[in-house]
Amino acid sequence: MMRPATIRAFEASVIASQLIRIVNIVANAGAMAAALEIERNQLLVGPFANMLVAVGLALAISRGKFAIARWFLLVVIALDLIGLGGIPAVATMIGIPFAIFSTLAILLMLAAGVLMFLPASTAWLKQDKAD
Repeated sequence: MMRPATIRAFEASVIASQLIRIVNIVANAGAMAAALEIERNQLLVGPFANMLVAVGLALAISRGKFAIARWFLLVVIALDLIGLGGIPAVATMIGIPFAIFSTLAILLMLAAGVLMFLPASTAWLKQDKAD
């Protein structure tokens, strides 16, 4: 059976969020490294690890139908939402464009969080599990 639109939109939302995040960080890595007083390569480890975890969990949900992975991804999304509080400081340290794209990435993750718990998504994840 074809995946419902909610699951397809969920997957696209997570992947788009992570791509925006990585491009944003790579494009501003020099300024971020200087502001944090660390080397550029050290700075890149966290965002790439976060991307692997988020996309991996999203694919486990959208392709593997592992409903339990929703709860782990929900923790990642909650941490992102907590990060929204730091956006004004980031805008001051790195710049307004960086802050805008960071906010967009977080909002896409929030949208994914909503999409993965919609009734059509839940029903699809439960399908074939009752046998």
